[in-house]
Amino acid sequence: MKQRIFRTRGAGLRSAALAAALPALLTSGCAEMKSITLGASQSPVIEESPRVDAPQAQSLLNYAGSLRSRSNNELNAELELLNRTYAQHRTEDNRLRLAIFHAITPGGDRARALSLLDLPPGENAGRGRNHPIAVLLIPLLQDGRRSEDNLLATQQRLRDEQKRSEALQQKLDAIREIEKKMIERTPAKTP
Repeated sequence: MKQRIFRTRGAGLRSAALAAALPALLTSGCAEMKSITLGASQSPVIEESPRVDAPQAQSLLNYAGSLRSRSNNELNAELELLNRTYAQHRTEDNRLRLAIFHAITPGGDRARALSLLDLPPGENAGRGRNHPIAVLLIPLLQDGRRSEDNLLATQQRLRDEQKRSEALQQKLDAIREIEKKMIERTPAKTP
């Protein structure tokens, strides 16, 4: 029975560091993957996988880096341009640029980024979800979505608990008021 172990260059990152770490992630996506196969004799056999298309990856890396230094007005103009370009020319590069924009910009639509990245390979989608950048970003976006869902659920539970606490406080105040009135009504005993 053979066991495969994959090793890549690059560090694992939390989804909260997605925007700050995207250049590192894209670079690690371009790294050459080596697969070590352990056979029955347990001596490693190293197989090299094909390298990623470096010019496209470098172009996308440069694009991601350029987004970080833009103002809100520039980002809005860029989003309009990306949407228009992708609508006219549904290429893999345009799709990835739009997905990267939504994934790393502060006002980006993470669900849209995920839907752009998580496509089956095909003519218009290129390598689709098998593209190294998609392979890197999809899990991070999914983790981010799970975190947002957990945060929303926690916030809802907190609001519910606050409402319950307020209702209990109102009941306690009403009981105290009744008790106070009862004490005031009771005639004082004279010795």
